[in-house]
Amino acid sequence: MSFFDTTPLGRIMNRFSKDIDIMDNNLTDAMRMYFLTLSMIIAVFILIITYFHYFAVALGPLFLMFLFSAGYYRASAREVKRHESVLRSVVFSRFGEALSGTACIRAYGMQDRFIRDLQDAIDTMDGAYFLTFANQRWLSVRLDAIGNLLVMTTGILVVTSRFNVSPSIAGLVLSYILSIVMIIQFSVRQLAEVENAMNSTERLHYYGTQLEEEAPPHLGEVRPSWPEKGEIVFDNVRMRYREGLPLVLQGIDLHVRGGERIGVVGRTGAGKSSIMSTLFRLVELSSGSITIDGVNIGSIGLHDLRSRLAIIPQDPTLFRGTIRSNLDPFGEHSDLELWTALRQSYLVTEEASLDDKSPGRIHLDGAVEEEGLNYSLGQRQLMALARALVRNSKIIVCDEATSSVDMETDQKIQRTIATGFKGKTLLCIAHRLRTIINYDRICVMDAGRIVELDSPLHLYDKPGGIFRGMCEQSGIKRENFFDGESGEVTVE
Repeated sequence: MSFFDTTPLGRIMNRFSKDIDIMDNNLTDAMRMYFLTLSMIIAVFILIITYFHYFAVALGPLFLMFLFSAGYYRASAREVKRHESVLRSVVFSRFGEALSGTACIRAYGMQDRFIRDLQDAIDTMDGAYFLTFANQRWLSVRLDAIGNLLVMTTGILVVTSRFNVSPSIAGLVLSYILSIVMIIQFSVRQLAEVENAMNSTERLHYYGTQLEEEAPPHLGEVRPSWPEKGEIVFDNVRMRYREGLPLVLQGIDLHVRGGERIGVVGRTGAGKSSIMSTLFRLVELSSGSITIDGVNIGSIGLHDLRSRLAIIPQDPTLFRGTIRSNLDPFGEHSDLELWTALRQSYLVTEEASLDDKSPGRIHLDGAVEEEGLNYSLGQRQLMALARALVRNSKIIVCDEATSSVDMETDQKIQRTIATGFKGKTLLCIAHRLRTIINYDRICVMDAGRIVELDSPLHLYDKPGGIFRGMCEQSGIKRENFFDGESGEVTVE
């Protein structure tokens, strides 16, 4: 994940569009033309030396001049091309930003600024692009001079040997040496084009071989029934998002018993979501270990781990397809199970029929657009809840899962969580404190550490505690905890 956090999307798009195009199309053409023109030049030189042996003497110093000019040009052309590739990534980034943020840009009336930024990025890229052509013109002048010297040398040899070589041979040699001047220039430019195209190959090779990768999907054997109880043990867990950044989790010690419901609360930046990142190994631990039912999650493959957990994320992600493909992407469950999950998550009413596909109603074959944009954010969160219900995992993670739904729907979801996930281990990052006051224990985070961990009522009775202060700010009183014991959440 650190790669996507630190790499602009435009740079990635540039690698997989322009660089791939250059490697697949331009590079092979440039190599073919280079070897073709090089063979023509060598053949003409052999023809001339066969009839005019002294041409080889003149060819030596002219060849050295040619190598010096070509080497000087290639070095600068290669670096300018690399610079242009970097600047092209900036253009892609600017364009992507403007495209994805069109609504915000228009709302704040910032069209002119973004147009100006994009034009500046294009102008800067064109500056490097212009230097490429200026380099080629610089080379053309010098290669034309060398080519004219070759023609002059051949002409002198033809005139001085007019009595020893037939006029037809002299005419043949002169016609070829005149045509070879342009071919020499073209050959050097094709050689430079090959080197420039290899710059794209180098960039793609770096992406293919030197990027840091996640752990393999499968690593060793895992019990088919794992996890059986859903017991989670955090042992001195320390985590930073990438090298050089400060620790966001600083020695977390937490024992979650199987089937226990834990509410995780804390201020912004306290490290709540970071706990979930370590559990799914989106970020590897700096030190410490996490154990689920006796198995260290760092010793198993990512697919083996993530397929046994369920998450209801804060930003629900849907993929283009149907509701059925989003709830059950691998086709492992029946339609009845999927429909039951939709009912439990309140996306369809109790009276709705599985075969009812009338317009405006949610059904399993309903189309889902890219990122689920044809549904509201609240509906997308309910679908994420339904997906977790379908998976039926022993461990469920809720990351502020009800932040985009109204209070009434929130209460229904909490009842679903209480019944649908009964007997399962539940870790819930709370968006509203009222939703977790009837949980088994509350974990209060602050600055990457657990500062309070106990039952909700005991934490509330602790004077001067962080949880007590958060409850007072939310208007939660002591009697609300007893209302919550029955599964009902009091709304004030």
